[in-house]
Amino acid sequence: MRDEEFLRTKVPMTKAEVRAISLDKLQLHGKSQFLDIGSGTGSVSLQAALEFPELQVTAVERNDDAVAIMQENMARFGTTNISLVQGEAPADIPDQQYDAIFVGGSGANLETIIDFSVAHLVDSGALVLNFILQENAFEAMTHLQTVAVTDLEMVETRIAKWHALGKGHFFKPQNPTLVVSAIRKVR
Repeated sequence: MRDEEFLRTKVPMTKAEVRAISLDKLQLHGKSQFLDIGSGTGSVSLQAALEFPELQVTAVERNDDAVAIMQENMARFGTTNISLVQGEAPADIPDQQYDAIFVGGSGANLETIIDFSVAHLVDSGALVLNFILQENAFEAMTHLQTVAVTDLEMVETRIAKWHALGKGHFFKPQNPTLVVSAIRKVR
């Protein structure tokens, strides 16, 4: 989905190219339960819900402005398979098993959110986390090496889009994003 399709405010949004990589790593085809922690504008939840209508999406967000714009986006796209929970992660996340979990925001609870995610993923479920701060990505990688996951990897994306400037053109960069992914070990 193009970024321009979403209603936007100052709330952060996972951009189209990073969203595509993250959704691919989440392996949502044929899955039934997806959790989006720190959903922001809802771009990941909404694209997942629209591309996989059989998928039940639970989106958790604590920020009032983010919840408001996500509700507007849900109405705009007419999604019926998203449950939006306003609250803190992981305390307010429904206690159930998920086929895939995406972490777009963690506040100061990164290790606790990782532990919750690993405990609530089905065997071979995918966990994907996005970061713009290297320190947070390294904290996640370090902690993930101590929990029950396999196929742990981190990739850096650097997206720049072609723009006109006067008589010429240039590539306008977006923030680099670190995409961390892992698979829940079989119990």
